[in-house]
Amino acid sequence: MTFQEFVKYAAGPGVSMIVAMLLALVVEWMPSFDQLQPKQKRLVFFALSFAVPVAAAVVGTYTGIFDGSWDSTFWPALVAGFAASGIGTLVHTPRMGAGDNA
Repeated sequence: MTFQEFVKYAAGPGVSMIVAMLLALVVEWMPSFDQLQPKQKRLVFFALSFAVPVAAAVVGTYTGIFDGSWDSTFWPALVAGFAASGIGTLVHTPRMGAGDNA
């Protein structure tokens, strides 16, 4: 995978994979992460889900991979971040009121 392919992947469909790898590193290297409340952990996940594609869009714009326009660069990155955070939260948040069966 070239740098250009990685930046395009990070700004789009690769957000979930990259965030998962980053969170795995955070959990392993920062023992204090386990002390956070579940809501705080989801907030970290939510922030990373948007920070990764937006950072990739910025890097891609400055390196000439993307044209830097709202419609073709930043809006797709935000949509990818929203999708990653929404799907990840939906999958990993236990159903409310389901008790121990969730």
